[in-house]
Amino acid sequence: MITHLKIRDFALIESLDLDFQTGLSIFTGESGSGKSLVFDAVTSLLGGRCSTSNIRTGKEKYSLQAIVSLKDHPEAKTYLTEQGFQWEGEEIILTKELLKDGKARVKIGDSLASTTHLRELGKTIAEIHSQNEQLFLLEKSHQLEFLDRFGRLESLKAKVKLSLQNFRHWKEKLVSFEESVLHSKKRREILNYEIGEIESISPKEGEDESLAQEERFLANGEKLSENYRYILEELSDKENSILKVFPSLLHSIEKITQLVPEKMPIREEWEDVYDRLKALKSTLREDEEELFFSPDRLDMVQTRLQELTKLKKKYSSSVADILLQLQEKKAELEKWSLEEDDRDFLVQKHDQSLAELKELVFQLSRSRRNILNSFEEEVQKELQDLGMEGARLQVVLRWEENPNGEVEDGAKSYFLSESGLDQVEFYFSANLGEKPRPLRKVVSGGELSRVMLGLRSVLGKFCPSPPILILDEVDTGLGGEAANALATKLKRLSRNSQILLITHTQQIAASADSHFLLAKYAENGRTFSQAKILNFGERKLELARMIGGKQVTQGVLKAATDLLQKKAV
Repeated sequence: MITHLKIRDFALIESLDLDFQTGLSIFTGESGSGKSLVFDAVTSLLGGRCSTSNIRTGKEKYSLQAIVSLKDHPEAKTYLTEQGFQWEGEEIILTKELLKDGKARVKIGDSLASTTHLRELGKTIAEIHSQNEQLFLLEKSHQLEFLDRFGRLESLKAKVKLSLQNFRHWKEKLVSFEESVLHSKKRREILNYEIGEIESISPKEGEDESLAQEERFLANGEKLSENYRYILEELSDKENSILKVFPSLLHSIEKITQLVPEKMPIREEWEDVYDRLKALKSTLREDEEELFFSPDRLDMVQTRLQELTKLKKKYSSSVADILLQLQEKKAELEKWSLEEDDRDFLVQKHDQSLAELKELVFQLSRSRRNILNSFEEEVQKELQDLGMEGARLQVVLRWEENPNGEVEDGAKSYFLSESGLDQVEFYFSANLGEKPRPLRKVVSGGELSRVMLGLRSVLGKFCPSPPILILDEVDTGLGGEAANALATKLKRLSRNSQILLITHTQQIAASADSHFLLAKYAENGRTFSQAKILNFGERKLELARMIGGKQVTQGVLKAATDLLQKKAV
């Protein structure tokens, strides 16, 4: 429950501090007195939208703070723990400031937080209903939630949600696998072609370099042979070759050295040249003999080089890289082949998860249909207590056909959501003998308020109520016995929930455990809104104002006193 609320510079409210008790707390006051501002502040603190237009004129920000008791809020404690927030004892402080630039500062306890944190925490501790916000009752998803909470089917619905997520996981895996199979088929065709292309040429590492060298040699073989032959002829093969005349030269050199002994070193040099020429001739002869020139071999080498060049242009700049790619392509081809072996496993998981899902959704749908009659009967009783004698609420459950539905029954497929197969619609008839029609089409504002309170009362009998109910003028359009009945319902609900309620109905105001009066006044050219909790005497005067208006006669005051003393129980 909220034990304390502090509001600073929020529209007409300059400063307001309110202490709350358990039970039913009501707010009254003339139109424009600021009642809705208090509720807007509470709503903002619980994660609702905030607007800079609510910052009081002349101020830089508004500041809101609430002290919340966590004693009866196990879900709130769980959420706070999961999000890493800390608190001491059984209370936590929620703080929110909004600056003129639109930036919000939020704290939960002593920790900085976001508006999303406030909103998620707020869902665990409070429900907020107003003339606009209670339109949620007209949404089919919320109607289904009422039915499931009545039948305590939340656990089964949670299983359906998990099962659906599990099924969709394996369905996505299988679909993805099937798509990969199509992709792999094309990829395998490409890989097989590329592997075959490389292996048909069968390149060897370094082969291109050695063939290029051989090509250069073969392309110049004829010229090399001519030059070798010329050199050898000049050295030794022709009649007057160098080596053949060289002994005569040496003989003449020897005669010179005999006549001029000082020239002996020249003779040695000439003898050395002769020896080197003979050695060079032997080397050239060997090279000539090893020289091989074949046009056929040249053609074969050039053809091979063209094949290797084609591969290098397509796959890589070197044969070594092509050979590496060949191994990678073989490994990839093997991987694609191995992945196809997983199909049986995925199909098995898909079928198992679908069978489990179908069993759960059929079970959930049967369970809902089993509680329909009792749910409708209980709601009808509550509506009668609220003065709607001939009113009737009927729940219609349907399955929506969908050719792409995930659950089949017979020859038809049906749409499936995390809530199961059932599509729900509340049908309503306000008067006896009238045919029920969709609630969203026929209900008035006042009727909707009573239907909502009737549903809330039914849930209060069979499942835990929310710790805090915040109701903004849900009694609009009610009076007489209907207002008395609503007051009784609210009083009963307040036994298990803290209820904060804006009302213009004296019967409800008389039933309150705490009564706050909002009023506005002008001072120094500014308008202020203030609130105070009323004692017994002040409550009599406020009830008298609500009954008779500004003219409070003794008769009206007595009626207010009698009403307050009776109270709705």
